[in-house]
Amino acid sequence: MPDRGEKRPEPGWSVLLARRIAAEVRYWREQRGMTALQLARRTAQLGYQMPRSVLANLENNRRDTVTVAELLVLAAALDVPPVLLIAPVGRERGIEVLPATRTTPWHVRGWIHGAVEPNYQGFSATMWQQSRRAIALYDIHRLLVREHQQIERRIQQLADQEHLVVGEIASDDLRLSRGPLADFVTELAYSLDRLRVHRGLIKSEGFQLPELPPSISAALKETASSGRHRQATGDDQDDHLLPPLVYQELMASRPVRDGNEPNQESRG
Repeated sequence: MPDRGEKRPEPGWSVLLARRIAAEVRYWREQRGMTALQLARRTAQLGYQMPRSVLANLENNRRDTVTVAELLVLAAALDVPPVLLIAPVGRERGIEVLPATRTTPWHVRGWIHGAVEPNYQGFSATMWQQSRRAIALYDIHRLLVREHQQIERRIQQLADQEHLVVGEIASDDLRLSRGPLADFVTELAYSLDRLRVHRGLIKSEGFQLPELPPSISAALKETASSGRHRQATGDDQDDHLLPPLVYQELMASRPVRDGNEPNQESRG
């Protein structure tokens, strides 16, 4: 017979990770006022049923694993970003993100999003930056789209004040020869140029182009470059599209093109 006084081994990192996820599932289930049965039914509605018994075993630490599929369907059933089931931001000060690697949930959240460099044994900042280049390109694209939409809204507001029809603004040179509305119309063309060049960069790197709102997509097709910025080529094609700080990490993620292996920068 086993010795009742014998201490059980401490659970390993993977078990603690599953238990953390289980604790967050319970927390958010209670926040939503859901029973385990209701949560099980919701997962079934989403097409991947997790029986009530499985949820009970998970929440009571009788189940030591959580699959990626289960993580995603539970997050959807609870209407919670999946990252919060792994990184409980605001609920814990520090978690073991990898074996023997502790950091804050906020840092883990940034690592999962590809926004914050991690700090684990053998970490290569060079390879990490290169691997997240698509994320950087898409993030900047989102900012450029948002900027363009903000300028469009400002033009609409100014046009309404002057009782102008937005569709006729570009040809109304006399009334737009000076003043804030003229400046915003010029800035709109400038914004479109930045989007056009940036999308060219995304395409040249072999990534799929992000979808655009219909109005911006039509504007790109119907207009040519304003010529306000030079069409850069080669290693300079990122220049002068956004402030330098925005492009700093994008430049750092450039693939190595000289045939040499990237330098290994290790941390931890």
